[in-house]
Amino acid sequence: MSNINQPGNYRGLVVDRGLSTSSGGHLQMEVTMQATEKYDEENQVWSPFNFEDCEAQAYLNLITGKEKENAINCRQIMRAFGWDGMAFSTLNNPDSPLATQIQWRMGMETYNEVERCKVQGISAYDAAPGRQVEKLDPAAVRAIDAKYAGILKNLGGGPKPKSATPRPVAPAPVSPDPTPAALPTPPVAAAALAAAVTTAPSGESTVVTPAPEKPKRGRPAAPKAPPAAPAVVTPPPVMPVATAAPVTPMTQQDAWDAYTAKAAGKTDMEITNTWTGIVHEIGGDEKVGADWSGVYAQCCSKLGV
Repeated sequence: MSNINQPGNYRGLVVDRGLSTSSGGHLQMEVTMQATEKYDEENQVWSPFNFEDCEAQAYLNLITGKEKENAINCRQIMRAFGWDGMAFSTLNNPDSPLATQIQWRMGMETYNEVERCKVQGISAYDAAPGRQVEKLDPAAVRAIDAKYAGILKNLGGGPKPKSATPRPVAPAPVSPDPTPAALPTPPVAAAALAAAVTTAPSGESTVVTPAPEKPKRGRPAAPKAPPAAPAVVTPPPVMPVATAAPVTPMTQQDAWDAYTAKAAGKTDMEITNTWTGIVHEIGGDEKVGADWSGVYAQCCSKLGV
């Protein structure tokens, strides 16, 4: 039998497993698997996989370059094999009560300009391949809201009383008066008009046009001063735009914890595959070094979180 050369989700038998040393001199677990089924993503069912190229090898580092546990791979092994994490020797013992069937994900990777199909992560045999969210029914959700009403209130949530918004009062309609009121006559104009009206000998009233007023003596009135020019408003200075704060260096554990918390809506396989893929592209734990903030940022970007 030869190795699988097509990406996808597979599950099948664990042919062999044991401990070995990686090229970097670190403890690792090797697993040889034989696929019996492949997941049909279009129809979302497992289909029999009976081909000659049905084997795959997984190499999972257990210790990092800083002589610490590789949390990602160790968690994968614990979920896939049921390992309790108490002793590495359990992984090397063929008689230990570990799972004999698991699930794994194959993907294309390029190393030294050579593209190969490699194992990108392992999980339990009956794990859900892909992203599948099981939601509660509406009745269960209402029960949860009732149960944790106090917590929601402390968070500032929960139902709030509706405040009554006063409605605007329309002004009373005013009926227009068809007869317009007479304009008042100034006292000075009324007196001048009375003086200008005389009675003719025949008894008929005659309107006499008043003589024009004599010009007042004295100096002419000073011309009005021109309006002052509008004040020039100086615009406020443009403040420089604050630049984003530099990324804080992160240890491998800090980067993994922050990444898994941000990608909580994704499946374990998606989270793990993206992390291991980015680390492999960089060249392994040794190439990453002490600062894992770049791995964290690339994983979040690739996973879209």
